[in-house]
Amino acid sequence: MTLELSSLTGQVRVMGEELAARQRQHADLVMLAHRWLAQYADQGERLRHPARATRAAIPTDEPLNAVHPLPAIPGRFTVIAADGSQIQPDRHGAVLYHLINIGSLVYRHGSGETPEAHSEPTLGYTEADVYENGMLVAGNLLDVRRDLAEITRLADLCAVEPPGPTVALADGTLILWVLEDRSEEWRRARVMAYLDQLHRIREAGAAVAALTSRPRRAEVTRLLHLASLEGDENRASQEPNPLEHLPDRAVFEPLPPGARSALFASPSSINCDYYHPAGHGVYFYYLNLAEEGRDPVIARVEMPAWVANDPDRLALVHASLVAQARITGDYPYALARADELAFISGPEREAFEDMVTTALLRVGVRPALSPKAYYKTLTRQGRRKHRV
Repeated sequence: MTLELSSLTGQVRVMGEELAARQRQHADLVMLAHRWLAQYADQGERLRHPARATRAAIPTDEPLNAVHPLPAIPGRFTVIAADGSQIQPDRHGAVLYHLINIGSLVYRHGSGETPEAHSEPTLGYTEADVYENGMLVAGNLLDVRRDLAEITRLADLCAVEPPGPTVALADGTLILWVLEDRSEEWRRARVMAYLDQLHRIREAGAAVAALTSRPRRAEVTRLLHLASLEGDENRASQEPNPLEHLPDRAVFEPLPPGARSALFASPSSINCDYYHPAGHGVYFYYLNLAEEGRDPVIARVEMPAWVANDPDRLALVHASLVAQARITGDYPYALARADELAFISGPEREAFEDMVTTALLRVGVRPALSPKAYYKTLTRQGRRKHRV
């Protein structure tokens, strides 16, 4: 064992004490947030412009403290979910490649049909696959490709789904996060490719939403701080926000089971610059997925403007998420299965590496790990320990 656990005993004890103190402070901050939410509930219109400037949640016409109960759950509807995982390129591996695996599930509520499960891996190995403008496709570059593959899979499945109430679900966010150090042309091309898929989903007659479990965003708490300063942008940027580290989900824990919060618009610059002009501006609310009698399970749900502004689609997304969560207890079943189908386990990674090595040997290419990678294969499998 190389981790000296005895050296961590004191640090772990202090950490526990710190977390206990932070929990007591957390309760006080939640009370303050709830007081502000009620106090400034009708100030949305006045706060809308300064909220944009301060990257706070942008209010809609709904009161900030609005509570919308669970709508009627339709007897028949379809939920299509997609999620992805990837194997990053390894500079120390035998060959440079990346792999994206997209899992998807089509669940037709009330039909009695077995859900349709799919898993689609795509291997990137050519120069064009592995490099982009001279940069290795890894990290955020590969994340963007995975996100595009996920939303494209959703659009493909929606396009062939028979007419009827349909919800397409993504994990996380609908906003394609691209690094700011990329060129404007590069960012626009990727974001527009994503928006094209949202358009396809809309044309197919489906609604689309993304769900984040245990979200850490603090855009509503930033809005409440702004409201307490009477919407003064300068003061909001200069004066400390007591709610700075309080996640939005803590504000909405009092939501009844199955109920949602007010709608807000995302203050993301990508949303404002690209999504809104294209008619796909992203809105969000918080939703309690817990069943009656259980602790709240608060999720963040995002949807484009054409869902948020359509009462029928808005209600369908709300009802379908709760119906799906009741299958598993606190998380949409279709998303959980899509994640399971996309996941690449350790043994699967090893088996794929063996497949790559065998394929190279068959064509006369002798693969070789870097010295660092080779040494790790020995030490981490317990076959060798370095001794001086």
